[in-house]
Amino acid sequence: MKKTLFAAIAGGLLAQGAQAQSSVTLYGVVTTSIQYVNHVQNTNNGVLAPGSGSDVFMNSSGIAQSRFGLRGIEDLGGGLQSLFVLENQFNTDNGQMGNGGLLFGRQAYLGLQNQWGKLTFGRQYTSAFLIMGSFTPAAYAPEFEPVVGIAGANFRENNMVQYQGTFGPVSLMTHWSFGERTGTFAAGSAYGIGASYQSGPFGVAAAYDEVKTLNTAQATGASGSNDYGRDMRAMVAGSYRLGLVKMVAGYRWGNSVAPSTGTPTLLPHRDNMYWAGVSWDATAALRLTAAYYYDDIKDATIAGQHVNPKNPQQYLALADYNLSKRTDVFFAVMYARNASLNWDNISYLPNGQSVGYLPSTSQVYYKTPDASGQLGVSLGLRHIF
Repeated sequence: MKKTLFAAIAGGLLAQGAQAQSSVTLYGVVTTSIQYVNHVQNTNNGVLAPGSGSDVFMNSSGIAQSRFGLRGIEDLGGGLQSLFVLENQFNTDNGQMGNGGLLFGRQAYLGLQNQWGKLTFGRQYTSAFLIMGSFTPAAYAPEFEPVVGIAGANFRENNMVQYQGTFGPVSLMTHWSFGERTGTFAAGSAYGIGASYQSGPFGVAAAYDEVKTLNTAQATGASGSNDYGRDMRAMVAGSYRLGLVKMVAGYRWGNSVAPSTGTPTLLPHRDNMYWAGVSWDATAALRLTAAYYYDDIKDATIAGQHVNPKNPQQYLALADYNLSKRTDVFFAVMYARNASLNWDNISYLPNGQSVGYLPSTSQVYYKTPDASGQLGVSLGLRHIF
C-alpha cells in the first residue's frame, strides 16, 4: 500500500515536471595550478613593502577560473521560456569564495527568452565582454591574458538589463546598468552594445562599452554628488580558421576620464590596445596557442601629474592537453615587459610608483620597480562538470 501510494505521488510529480518541461543544471569548473613568477615585489595588504624576489605558489585559476553554478529553464508555452543563472567563484587553494566573498559574484540573473532573443535582469557580463570572448587568443584565461586591459575593470555590472539575440550568422547584444544607487540616476550607471558575424571560417565583431565611474567617496556611499567620470571602450576584432589553425586579432580604443572632484576609482588614461594570436590543434587532444598583447598608452594622470609611461607588452605560449572530455592539463610561459604579468601594475612615475588597472588590493602580480619585465611559468589541471 505504501509503495503504491509513493509510486502514485512520484508519478504525479514527474508528470507535472514533464508538462512544464523545466530543468535545473548544476555545472562548474575546478582549476588549480602551480606557478613560478620572478621579480616579485613584497606587499602587505595590497601595499608595496620592502624586499623582492622570485615566488612559487598555488593559484586557483589558470586556463579558467574555478566556479560552480546553477542554470534553470522552464517552458511557459507559445515558444516563451523563463530562465535563470546563479554562478559562484571560489578558490581551490583555500576554499574561500572569490569576487570579494559574494555568494554569486560571477553571475546572478533571471529573464525570458523566445525566438526573438533573450532579455535578462541582474548581475551580468557586459555586452562587449561577451561579444569579444571568441576573439581573444586565450578566451579570457585569467592567469594568462590581460583581461582587464581588454575589457576594463567593470566587465561585470550589477543591476543590469541585457538583450541578446541571434539571427543566423549575426549575434546582437546591448545592455543598461542602473548603477549602485548613489543618489543620482547617471552616476555609476553603464551601457554598451556589441555585434558579431560568423560565417564558415570567418568571424568579425565590434563593441562599445561605457561606465559612469565614481570617485572613492561616491563608491563607498559617502557622497550623493552627480559628478562622475567616464570609462569608454570601443573594440573591433576578427578571426579566421584555416584547417586546424585559428587566427585572431583585435584592437581596443580606451579613454578613462576622472570625475572633476575627489579621488577617481579608475586610473584616468587614454590608450590603444592591440592583440593577436594563433592556435593550432596539433592532435585531437593537444592545442598549442601563441599570443601577443600591446598597449600604447597615450597619456595618464596620477595625483595631478600627466605622465607617459613605457608601453606594456605581454607574450604567451600555452599548451593544453585533454586527458578526457572533462579533464585537461595545461602548461604556459608568459612574459610581460614594462609591467607586471597581465599588467596588474605599471610603473608610471619616475620614483617607481606602480599603479594598476585595478585597485591594488585586487592585484595578483607586483613587479619590482627596477625590473624591466616579469616572467611566469604555470603548470595546472582543470576539470569541467
